[in-house]
Amino acid sequence: MPALDDFQLSVEEAAAVGKALETEKPWDWKSEDQNELQALKSAKDKILAYHLARHGGNCCYCRLNLNGAGPYMTDREHILPKGKPVYKPFSYAIWNLAAACKRCNMQFKRSGDGFVLDADDSTKFQDSNNYRFVHPNFDAYSEHLIRLEAQVDTKNIVVFVKKAGSEKAIYTHDFFALHELQVDSFDKAQGLEGETPETDLAAKVRRLAKQFDQ
Repeated sequence: MPALDDFQLSVEEAAAVGKALETEKPWDWKSEDQNELQALKSAKDKILAYHLARHGGNCCYCRLNLNGAGPYMTDREHILPKGKPVYKPFSYAIWNLAAACKRCNMQFKRSGDGFVLDADDSTKFQDSNNYRFVHPNFDAYSEHLIRLEAQVDTKNIVVFVKKAGSEKAIYTHDFFALHELQVDSFDKAQGLEGETPETDLAAKVRRLAKQFDQ
């Protein structure tokens, strides 16, 4: 993933963000100045594109492919929820933002912060050890979870592999109910004709899952 310090806003975007942070609801603030409004929109678009690129166009929590998904499937995710006053100063902090699918963000993550171990000490907010789940910016997802997936037309196989010994893998898997996303409809396609390219593809995914001790 690109380093977080690679991210840069233009002078106009940074100024608009600075002004937004002075308001009661920084992320939702709308300037009456059209140039300022456009600069803030540009900053938000840049943030989303940056974080999608960091995770290969996938949801930072479940690894759903979001390439081309658009705003109806993709959210700019505030890891520490922007609605809580204690987290307001971090509304535009690049380390507190990510790109997530609507399911993970709206259905499971929502506006809670139960995944934070110490929500009172702001010096720990940029510490991976202060988060129960796999942090999109401070943890390497593949060191905790791996999503294996194959699809041929209407047949799908999705398997999540939890790395042995990773408490974050277990917590993330449970928190986002990743088991609900697991499916294997390829075995229904294994008819009397024997192995097909489709069933061979599914078999490869299953072998990979076993290789990673699923």
